[in-house]
Amino acid sequence: MRFNVAGLLKSEVGASRRHIIEPEEPVHRGSVELVRVPRGVLVRCRADVLIEAQCSRCLVAFAYPETVAFEEFYRQQVDLVDGHWVEPIEGEDEDTFLIGLDNEIDISEAVRQYTVMAAAMQPLCRPDCPGLCPECGTDLGMETCQCERAPIDPRWAGLLTLQPRKHG
Repeated sequence: MRFNVAGLLKSEVGASRRHIIEPEEPVHRGSVELVRVPRGVLVRCRADVLIEAQCSRCLVAFAYPETVAFEEFYRQQVDLVDGHWVEPIEGEDEDTFLIGLDNEIDISEAVRQYTVMAAAMQPLCRPDCPGLCPECGTDLGMETCQCERAPIDPRWAGLLTLQPRKHG
């Protein structure tokens, strides 16, 4: 997910290039538009990603598709016309992505960050996943268990001592 922007940086503001993103984990497919702006390049990306996760109920590993879209500014470090360093302007975010000294933009980190933000906080392998038995740990999606799963209200727990004994 690297793009050489030397030609674009020599172009006038507003010039753009479009690229198809080759499949590379986690990206399944996508496209990117690179637009020349003052002091750098604006990257517009839309990618279909495959997010690897663990079900929050049954702990099974699975993957699910998601689409990420973003616009990020990549700042020049060196002006290609005169060869001078381009200093950041006062107040500019210090976390701004930089165009490499080799005039390449690597969008891998931006794709990673937006993929993390798109990931579900409590992913489910399927919407009706029953999860694990809280008593014995059996995966209830694979088999049933014989545990008593009805919660006992602690205020009524004393009544359990009144149950008849089974073996004498």
